Amino acid sequence: LIVGGNGFVGSWLSDLLKSSYQVITFDIQKQFSNYQKEKAAKIVRFRKKLLKGVKQYKGDIRNFSLLNRVLNKEKPDVIVCLSSIPIEGFKDEKLQLETEIMGISNILHANKELNAKVVFMSSLFALGHFDHAVTENSHLAPVTNYGIGKATGEHLVRAFAKKYAIIRTTSLYGLGDIINRAPQIILEKALEGSNENLWINKAPLLDFIYVKDLVEGVKKVIFHKKNETFNISGGKALTLIDFVQTVESCTGKKLDYEVRSVNDRSRRGTLVNDKARLVLNWQPRYDLTSGIKDTIDLYREHILTNKI
Repeated sequence: LIVGGNGFVGSWLSDLLKSSYQVITFDIQKQFSNYQKEKAAKIVRFRKKLLKGVKQYKGDIRNFSLLNRVLNKEKPDVIVCLSSIPIEGFKDEKLQLETEIMGISNILHANKELNAKVVFMSSLFALGHFDHAVTENSHLAPVTNYGIGKATGEHLVRAFAKKYAIIRTTSLYGLGDIINRAPQIILEKALEGSNENLWINKAPLLDFIYVKDLVEGVKKVIFHKKNETFNISGGKALTLIDFVQTVESCTGKKLDYEVRSVNDRSRRGTLVNDKARLVLNWQPRYDLTSGIKDTIDLYREHILTNKI
């Protein structure tokens, strides 16, 4: 059962698993960002293609009664918790915290009798400020609402799940996102030939990971036997300027943008993925160039045409 399974990561994970396993999703199926509605509709239709053949339940993770009924009916062996509002500075802080904390708490309580393995998707933001690089053993010291929700979720999982895994990731990109992440904005500006109001923050260091690599890592974690935490990341911190230059190289189009230096987020860097490489035998198959090229091909096939 993938909670939040109709979202960006969930739809890709469902597509990866559905040919070999029975996959079920539980998702509120609601857009929380201000991403343009018409473009969002095209991306949601693309997600539906990934979800074809998957049994789906529509519901709010905060509704314990509904979630409990679904779990007792389906009796999953594994519950993957992807439910989240991954937007820094989200205005409804109460809703964001309830989704993160009440959501995983409801899963854990509903799972008491089932004893399914719980895989919790956390984030680099659970760590708070850091410089250069962090491992799975780094101290949790979140400084944002979103990060507090993720760090609390990690503590709850370790305290109440008998079988579990925790994944930390960061700076995700690929087709299927409607959160207005910076990589998505840059890619779409390049593909649509629009540079209007485009500015790039050169301050943060970002460890980019392509969505296809992330879900391959999640699959490895699902079937790992021990209770552990894993960083599933690109393993190398870059800047948004690096991302822009790679997009320009892949599209052959020069972007016109203003460069600013704004320190409005947690200080961050590389999310070291050595443990996942050694223990899970996982590593990213896509570097930044090949991941962006694949994303561009998918955009051109599914979003910039009338095929869907």
